[in-house]
Amino acid sequence: MKKGMAALGCFFIAIAAFLYVAKHITAALMSAYINTPEVTYYEGAHELIGFGMTFWTLLSLLAGILFLFIGIWPSIKGLLQVKNSNSRISKNI
Repeated sequence: MKKGMAALGCFFIAIAAFLYVAKHITAALMSAYINTPEVTYYEGAHELIGFGMTFWTLLSLLAGILFLFIGIWPSIKGLLQVKNSNSRISKNI
């Protein structure tokens, strides 16, 4: 297992989670004192933040998943090889 790559993947996933939460908290703070019982402006504030924050969140999440998968691939590959060698032994007997 490549621990450095797996740690980098977890870091990018944590960044994506932070950005996701920051977008929603920002929208909530922007609309905190203008909401009324009849109208909620949260959705407008959420749209006002724009696609930029969503883009970086998705990019960070994809990078994190990619690095995490690269980091744990040797372990997965080893498990698959063990299962394949066991199946060859049972076929020969």
